[in-house]
Amino acid sequence: MFALDRATLKPIAVTGPDHYSRHLADCPLRYVLGDDLTHAAAQLAFAEGDRLASCLDLVHIPATRLWIEWSDEVHKQVIYETGSAASLDTDARGRRVGVFIEATKCGRAGIARTFWSDAPVADGPGVTLSPIETHIELRDVRGASTGAKDLLQGGLARVSNGIDPAMDTLLDCARFGFDARWAAYYRQAALTEESKRAAVNGSLAAVARDVPLLLAFFLLLDARDATTSVSIVRDAVNQKRRRHGRPPLLDHVEVRASLERLPTAQESGQTHRERRAPRLHHVRGHLVRRGTSVFWRSPHVRGRVSLGAVRTRTVCLAFERRPAAQDSSHPSNTFAHSM
Repeated sequence: MFALDRATLKPIAVTGPDHYSRHLADCPLRYVLGDDLTHAAAQLAFAEGDRLASCLDLVHIPATRLWIEWSDEVHKQVIYETGSAASLDTDARGRRVGVFIEATKCGRAGIARTFWSDAPVADGPGVTLSPIETHIELRDVRGASTGAKDLLQGGLARVSNGIDPAMDTLLDCARFGFDARWAAYYRQAALTEESKRAAVNGSLAAVARDVPLLLAFFLLLDARDATTSVSIVRDAVNQKRRRHGRPPLLDHVEVRASLERLPTAQESGQTHRERRAPRLHHVRGHLVRRGTSVFWRSPHVRGRVSLGAVRTRTVCLAFERRPAAQDSSHPSNTFAHSM
């Protein structure tokens, strides 16, 4: 949180989670990511960003209106483990993140709003809404920049990462702007340059790292053999909830990673070649691009057991770890934004 200079002179009605309750109830497509898929998508985004960046032309938002939800604790753990943050965000424990996206029909652009639900307490989980709107643009990244001088005056900001070119490419697919009501609130409550900077940096840092995760999820969702989906229909349980005057639970699609299956040597379909076959060894799972298609090559064993075996630890999804940032105690030390 960040401190403001004073309370506003008069009450200002800001946009809150209740403004989106009807939107979410009517949303035709809702995804809930399993922790395994959240981990895989975060690894792809923050440890193998160059691979994801090379496939951005294949990324599409899968519907004109959709909801995506994941564990913030898993997401932040991967960010720390890959060296994208110098310290672990312990406040993310038990927190859920939800993003509501309204996209174009082509699936290459959209506007996202971010919600957080902290760990449940006695009177139920508290839901908060980010004051930031995230504008995703995959059609023409260079043309998406507005060059606004003041974010609190309705401009859009570009967030960058100066130490990782691949991550910078992913972040360049988004521009960030304040919701009009929240911008009006901060204009009255943040009077000094220091408090304005704190409001801007704090708000941007809270949502910027969600963009690479979303892009990775969209790519994995379209990749053949990378995910499995199960539709969760709440009709039966909702009938009972309605009888007791409780709000209905929303139908959704649970999406999990299908990246861990390791076939046997017989299943791998080994063929005889003229050159000497390799010893039996494990091949880790990885994304493969073929033209305009991308698919997940499951971890498998390869080679001939008669020639011996390479006894290594099987890794289903592992990426190179970057050196940790020198200091991430302040958002501007990790990200920079241009307005």
